[in-house]
Amino acid sequence: MTTLPNRTKAPTMTTPAIHQPLADIDLTDTRLWMSDPHPTLHRLRAEAPVHWHESNRGHPMFGHPFWALTRHRDVTYVSRHPELFNSGNGFQVNTHSVGFSDYDTFAMLQADDPYHGWVRALVSKAFTAKMVITAEAYIREITRTVLDEAAALGGEFNFVDEISAKVPIRVIGDMLGVPREDQRLLKTWTDALIDLDDVVIDQHGTPRSAKASAAVTDMFTYLEHLQQLRAANPGDDLISKLMAAEINGERLTWRQQREIFFVLVTAGNETTRNTTSCGVRALAEHPDQRRQLCEDPGLIKQAVEEMLRWGTVVSHFRRTATQDTVIGDQPIAKGDWVVMYYSAANRDPETFTDPDRFDIHRNPKQHVAFGGGGPHFCLGAPLARLQLRVAFEELLARFPSYDLAGPIRFNDSSLFHGIKQLPVRLNSTR
Repeated sequence: MTTLPNRTKAPTMTTPAIHQPLADIDLTDTRLWMSDPHPTLHRLRAEAPVHWHESNRGHPMFGHPFWALTRHRDVTYVSRHPELFNSGNGFQVNTHSVGFSDYDTFAMLQADDPYHGWVRALVSKAFTAKMVITAEAYIREITRTVLDEAAALGGEFNFVDEISAKVPIRVIGDMLGVPREDQRLLKTWTDALIDLDDVVIDQHGTPRSAKASAAVTDMFTYLEHLQQLRAANPGDDLISKLMAAEINGERLTWRQQREIFFVLVTAGNETTRNTTSCGVRALAEHPDQRRQLCEDPGLIKQAVEEMLRWGTVVSHFRRTATQDTVIGDQPIAKGDWVVMYYSAANRDPETFTDPDRFDIHRNPKQHVAFGGGGPHFCLGAPLARLQLRVAFEELLARFPSYDLAGPIRFNDSSLFHGIKQLPVRLNSTR
């Protein structure tokens, strides 16, 4: 028995000797995620499903090694055992935050109970089953309006900008109380935060994204503006509710309100936006399945689940081991980072038959596109599912024979495996 090589600290338990036949794999390289990551993820799962990943291969954003988990059962195990693997020490693999760490923008995602549970309970009131049921007509109206706007463009256009992004931005914008004329700002900010294609290294060796830093500053300046308006005239929107909310008898601090606003703006549209784009791409590449959905719209609800599985948007989250433990047969030391690769888990052949095949007749109930369960399971999942179902019901009823019109481009991100350019040509039936 030997200790792990190249550890950043001495482990508190002994572990088997680890060979490094997969040392050429770098999961933090955004180039991997801007193409097809699944051959690499399949290789990891087959050869080292709990893989010690040495980072910092020429990219100073990623300087900390971690365990990469690519099996479905391991991802769900870690997700459902927060007492062994916490979120409070961070949820990303990058060790720098490209210039806006002072804002603590993701603190809600990297919090543990009891604070996380309290905030989740507060925000979840806006995502109740009753809300989802009553929101369908409203979301369908928004979707039809967006499709009308796209049809008026004529010719070819980027589906992401004109359709995928607009519906969830309008929905979350309305929920927050952001005026329609300002909601374009939400997309501008989230685009800058997700697609980090301008990262440079400053004189201190710290990665900086001018776009991301400016976006966060502008976002919080705008939030202050809205809060000034709500102070004089509170409404039924989420910003008003955050201003009035209390925890243990005390109002939320400015920092806490910023955290929640930030997460709602980003998470409130990214999964839905990118899954819509992925689904449009998948159906274009599988015209027989698109035809079946057009003939039987009752299949769309199940097809949405397959889109979520096959085109998993959030590639990973990390946790930190709170004590010496074991994943599979691999000892994990207290303090080790473990990274759950949802993209890999959703293509695990142990859980899904022929996992690389896109199949609308599959019933992938066990997919982890919204997380693997546990306290951090996506509370907006019911709303996202509703938006996706309505989007494809309306899209396929009106444009059943759309075509891809150019190359697809993915985000420059190892966290959000989303599409930023999806050229399409709509062929209206009306």
